[in-house]
Amino acid sequence: MCTGTQFVQTWMQRGRPVGQSSFTLWMIETVPKKNDRTIRVQYLFTDFVKTGSTRTSGLMVDTDGDVTTWPKSVARKYGGQVPPKQSFEALKAKPEYVHTMLVEAGHGTGKDDMVQMVYEPFVKLTFPTPYTSPNTGRVSVGFLAGRWDAASYLFNKTGGGNPKKKGGAALPVVPTLPYSSKAGAAERAVAQHLKDAHTNPVATKPANPRKAVPGFDLKRTLHRLQHDASRAKANRRAAIATCVKYWGPHYATSVPGVQRECDEYPFASTYEGAAQHKYDQTKPADNFSARPLPKADNGAGGTILKVFMDRNRILDGFSSGDDVDAYIVSIS
Repeated sequence: MCTGTQFVQTWMQRGRPVGQSSFTLWMIETVPKKNDRTIRVQYLFTDFVKTGSTRTSGLMVDTDGDVTTWPKSVARKYGGQVPPKQSFEALKAKPEYVHTMLVEAGHGTGKDDMVQMVYEPFVKLTFPTPYTSPNTGRVSVGFLAGRWDAASYLFNKTGGGNPKKKGGAALPVVPTLPYSSKAGAAERAVAQHLKDAHTNPVATKPANPRKAVPGFDLKRTLHRLQHDASRAKANRRAAIATCVKYWGPHYATSVPGVQRECDEYPFASTYEGAAQHKYDQTKPADNFSARPLPKADNGAGGTILKVFMDRNRILDGFSSGDDVDAYIVSIS
């Protein structure tokens, strides 16, 4: 995750502009290791320019960052360094700093022990006499965000024996689950099914002339269903009932030499699955697709989904009714 701002300084004397200078501050946030709860924030200053009458050796750049967490009372551990207050020229000579932070497991909320964080960096400029400038005040560079969890169904569930280190950190982005419909792809039949559900939903089963399945754009995302096993089973039952209704009770063996399984989209492991309307009457009924697919393709698609969930630390999509995690699908 990144953000950045270009800072342009107008240098004035006796109320008249006499010069300009500028620099850009980039903020780059990463989670370096999947089994480490550390979040890394890089401060990178670039594009130093000056023209006209200036004294950038005396222009002081004061950088700091505000961190807010939910819950607010959690203890945070910091490392590295936020850029110290220094001159324009000193920053040009040493333009990179790294600040780290972590929250140990056991301080979050809910079943997944979740802590959410917002990091807001600021810059304040002080000009040397006899210069003045309208470009003063504490200015926000933007926002970065992060999250810690200790979900029992994700990677590093034991912390190597140290309960404070279990779980991990993640950035609140909406990742994309990739499937391939190209010849030779192990999950090809699954990808073709999802592609049909997206591009020609009314031709899929169950019949629904208004069908518009979610999961292919940022306006209608998918959310992992982890903590409600009965709802996941209901999704699966609804999908299988559709396969039976349209392909018969022997759909799994009705094609000679091919063992088939009932594939569904949205996945049974999502809140948007086949039984969504049963649990949320505001959502449309029969807004899903199910069809028998070769067992090998279906298994490959399931493996890709599981690996994707682990690598991106996708949590159960809702906590106390609030949207926590989301993802979308792309078909190549």
